[in-house]
Amino acid sequence: MKKLVIVVSSRKTPEEKKDFIQHLMDTCYIDGNETSEDVIDVIFNVNPNGESLTKVYNEALDEGDSNYFIFIHDDIEFLKKGWGNEIIRLFDEHQDYGIIGVAGSGEFDKDAAWWRYKDIYGQVLHRKDGESWLTTFSPLLPCDLINVCVVDGLFFAVAKDRISSRFDEKYEGFNFYEISFCLKNYIEGKTKIGVTTNIRIAHNSVGELKPNWYENRDKLNEEFNKYYPIKTKHDVKINR
Repeated sequence: MKKLVIVVSSRKTPEEKKDFIQHLMDTCYIDGNETSEDVIDVIFNVNPNGESLTKVYNEALDEGDSNYFIFIHDDIEFLKKGWGNEIIRLFDEHQDYGIIGVAGSGEFDKDAAWWRYKDIYGQVLHRKDGESWLTTFSPLLPCDLINVCVVDGLFFAVAKDRISSRFDEKYEGFNFYEISFCLKNYIEGKTKIGVTTNIRIAHNSVGELKPNWYENRDKLNEEFNKYYPIKTKHDVKINR
């Protein structure tokens, strides 16, 4: 069984998030003979002062002893066991893909809010204030992966040897760290980026557009404006 490095950046300590870490260990793999510690390495970054995720994630890429990395928020829950098996299978069977997420967009332009576009994919269960609802960016996909140009940062997997660019540390804070990473790799064309609905996730919060989001959007548009509008070609048609 191949090893996964799971990267989490949190304002809380591992002790405060021990139930979450145990949840990762309990749900990642199934039907394996190895212990969780043999095949899962959790890099837990305690980040109370808001160190930029681009820097945190680059450090994890250097530190992690594997080719397969999972970058996740500390407030998600996996609704189905074996998501680690599934990520490995997807990378093994679709070797032209190097970045895989559970939500994302096949188009991008200066608006930069990927969830507002029409060509979006994935499903995430959201929970807040005692309520829950399924956000369906698309129906369940009839295929393992669909081509996109960006994925959301709540969960995405990376095959390190297939990407051509790391995280760009000029994007500070907690916004556009994943978008700039995806766009750079998409444009350079060494690897494909995909969304899967085979992995089921609950997100126990809802994103907010804070000043850092707008600041980083300006940086992003300055860097990528010459490529807009980006339109991804798809191998399959999704009926909405």
